[in-house]
Amino acid sequence: MRGTRLLAATTGAAVLVAAVLVGCAVGMRRNLTKSPPSEVIFDDQCHLQDYFDDLARGRDRPPALVRSDEIQTSASEKTLGGRSAYLFGENSSLPTLRRLLVENWKPLSAAVMASSQVEVEVRWCDKVGTRWVVNDENVELRAAGKTVALAPHPCLTAFLFGQALFERRRELVGLPPVSAPQATTHDAGTADLITSD
Repeated sequence: MRGTRLLAATTGAAVLVAAVLVGCAVGMRRNLTKSPPSEVIFDDQCHLQDYFDDLARGRDRPPALVRSDEIQTSASEKTLGGRSAYLFGENSSLPTLRRLLVENWKPLSAAVMASSQVEVEVRWCDKVGTRWVVNDENVELRAAGKTVALAPHPCLTAFLFGQALFERRRELVGLPPVSAPQATTHDAGTADLITSD
């Protein structure tokens, strides 16, 4: 009985700590967590169709993948999830990131918003071949010498990993195809990894 009570108390404390940690993050201004992910994409609730169209036309560049760790099953080597960090610069999707931050999160400091380089690190899971930012761990944003915790948001999944989903959306809603200047992938999840010498 005592062991059961101790386990329950320990579990409860762990849940409380997790809740406090999530609660310390910058909260959401626009909460889409109750909307099904497919609805967020199909209705373009994050206003990202134009962004992915610009990537396909070569008018914008995806963020650079600077770090990535993946978790795979030992038997099938199937990817279950991982943690990845992306670097945004003035010439690589930073204006779109700033817009998403303003629209979907509570205000960040002026120094962070004005920074010419922003790093975003997320933990993600793989669902039917698509990566999704997990909703039980904060997102880390680094800029202007500061690290800021953000509450996870569906728009971040759409932004980082939504290329194929928005290509499919374009077909479903009957938009004309975009003629790409070159056959390259612009999904942040498959961007080139920057390595140091």
